[in-house]
Amino acid sequence: MGSNTISGSIPVEIGQLKLLHYLWLSNNNLSGNIPDQISNLKSLEQLDLSRNHLSGKIPLSFTRLTFLNFFNVSYNNLEGSIPANTQLQSFNASAFEGNANLCGAPLPNKCLPVEDTDANNRNSRDDVGNDDDSEVPWLHIFVALGFIVGFWGVCGPLVLKKKWRYAYFHFVDMCMSKLPRRLGRLEY
Repeated sequence: MGSNTISGSIPVEIGQLKLLHYLWLSNNNLSGNIPDQISNLKSLEQLDLSRNHLSGKIPLSFTRLTFLNFFNVSYNNLEGSIPANTQLQSFNASAFEGNANLCGAPLPNKCLPVEDTDANNRNSRDDVGNDDDSEVPWLHIFVALGFIVGFWGVCGPLVLKKKWRYAYFHFVDMCMSKLPRRLGRLEY
């Protein structure tokens, strides 16, 4: 999709293309922020967003793109720091050049300290840990396990033991036969 004079912003729905390996959107007229949803593309190996009019920061969620072997966001209007301690810092500085307000490794210009750094660091740590796709769905497992144990704990003996089955249904019949009499006494 590179060099096609595509304009507008990158649609957030792009994050639904889970099996996408290569995303080349270079040399277009794309504008706006880079959507966080690109980080949902867990199989992405190559991402080229160079030579557009993209602005804003490189999303912190890009730390989840662990299979990238090519990355290029050069010649855009990106700003802020390149996410620290990530695979993005292993790429050559040329992958980030042409973004005057971008800073941090591997670029030679260092980022200036910002007052909200502690809040941003807490948010970035929270974002990195919220990878719902790779977590085990413990709630679903325990609900299913509870249902299975509860169901077979009650119904299992009724199916397997003939005496218990007769006693249970006899008890239910007696309760049902007494119910109309009790309801009749409650009338005012």
